[in-house]
Amino acid sequence: MPVEAPDTTELRCVRCGRVMPEGSYWCPSCGKLNVSLRVRIVFVLLIFFIIAGVGLTKWYVSYLRGLESSLAQRWFSRGEQAMAMNYPAVAIDDYHNALGYDENNPRYRLKLAEALMKEGRLSEARAYLMTLWSQDPADAQVNLDLARLYAQQNKPDRVARYYRSAIDGVWNDNPLQRRTETRFELVQYLTQSGERARAVAELIAIQADSPEDPQTQIKVGSFLLQLGESSRAAKSFDAVLQMNGDNVDALTGAGQAALNMGDYRKAVGMLTVADNLAGGKDGKQQADQLALAHETLETDPYLRNLAITQRANRVAAAFTLAMDRLRNCAAKQNITLAPQSPAAVSKSANPPLPTKKNGYASQTVPAGAPNSLQLLYESGLQKQQSAKADALRKNPDAMGPTMDFVFDVLRTTEGSCPLETMQERALQLIARHESEDLR
Repeated sequence: MPVEAPDTTELRCVRCGRVMPEGSYWCPSCGKLNVSLRVRIVFVLLIFFIIAGVGLTKWYVSYLRGLESSLAQRWFSRGEQAMAMNYPAVAIDDYHNALGYDENNPRYRLKLAEALMKEGRLSEARAYLMTLWSQDPADAQVNLDLARLYAQQNKPDRVARYYRSAIDGVWNDNPLQRRTETRFELVQYLTQSGERARAVAELIAIQADSPEDPQTQIKVGSFLLQLGESSRAAKSFDAVLQMNGDNVDALTGAGQAALNMGDYRKAVGMLTVADNLAGGKDGKQQADQLALAHETLETDPYLRNLAITQRANRVAAAFTLAMDRLRNCAAKQNITLAPQSPAAVSKSANPPLPTKKNGYASQTVPAGAPNSLQLLYESGLQKQQSAKADALRKNPDAMGPTMDFVFDVLRTTEGSCPLETMQERALQLIARHESEDLR
C-alpha cells in the first residue's frame, strides 16, 4: 500500500512574505527577525524594563552615596568647628563618624590625625599619618604633621627629615608661601633645640630665595637678630629699605642691628626715623630701643673723634656706676663689702687658746674665702684714685684697665642682680660689642 508523503508547510517571513529556510528565525531576504508583532512588543517591553531597572538601581545607589557623603560632610564640619573651639576630644568623635560614612577620604583621616595629636594621643595619630604617607609620600601636609608629631616625641632626626620632605613636597595651594612658612617653622624648632648653626643656614636660604618679598625678609631679619647674626640681619632689612625706604619694621630692625654691631650713630638715626614715621604707635618697645641707642651713644668711651676729656669723663662715670652697682647688689644679698678692721683681722688670725672653760677647744670658726663681689670691691677701692676723670686725662693708659673692671662688674653681677638703669644696659651692650671685637 503506497504511503503518502506529508504535506510540507512553507515558512514565510511575516515582514516581506518570502520563503524562509526551515529552522531559521532571521529572514535572509530582509534580515529581520521573523516574529509576530505581539512577540516584538513583549521583547521591546522586556528590554525597556531591564534598562529602567538598571537606571533605577544606579540612581538609588547614587542617592545612597550622596546621602552618605552629605552625612560625612556634616560630621566633618562639626569636627572642624570643635577644633576651632579647641575641643580636640569632641572633634575626634566627629571625624570618626565622618570616616564611618566615607572611610576612604584622605582629608578626613588627616584631620583626625591632627586632632589626635592635639589631644596627645600620638601613637594613634602616627598610625593614621603613616598610612597616608605610604599612599602618597610626597604629600607635604602629611610630612609636616609627621614632623610636628616627632617633635612632640623628641625625635630630632626624624623631625628634620620630615620637615625637609614637607619643604620639598607637593602642596595643594600656595606652594611657595607654604614652603616658606614650613621653613620658618623648622627654624623655630632648630632655635628651640639649640641648633643655632642649622637655624642660621635655613634663614640664609630663605633670605636668598625671597629677595623681593618684604614680609619674608623682615621675618628673616628678626630671626637673625634673635640668633645674634646682626650683620646678616642688616642685609635683609637693607633689602626691604631699598624697595621702600619708609618701611617702619625694616627701619626698626636695621636700627637694632646697627645697635648690636656698635654703630650707635646709625642706630639712633634709623630708630628716630622709624619712631617719627610710626608716630609712637609701635609702643614702649621701640621707644625703649631708641632710648638705649641714645644712652649708648652718650656713654661709649670707645667712639671715634672723642676728645681726651670726653673720653676720661665717660670712663670715670662708668667706674662710678660700677662701684654703685657692686654696693647695691651686695646689699640685696646681705654681703658686707667693707674690709674688716685691723682688730677683727687680728682676732681671726689669733684665736683664743683652748681652756678648761671652753672645753679645751677653739670656738673660732675659720673665715671663709672672700666673695667675688668683695674681691671686685677691693679691686675697685684700689683703683678709685686712678679712675677719676682728672687722673684718667693725665694717664690715658689707665682707661683700658678701668673699663675692664667695669665690664667685670657687669658680668659678675648680671646673674644675681638684673640691670635696672638705662646706663647699665648701655654699658652691658658696649661690653658685649667690645668682647666680640676681641674674638
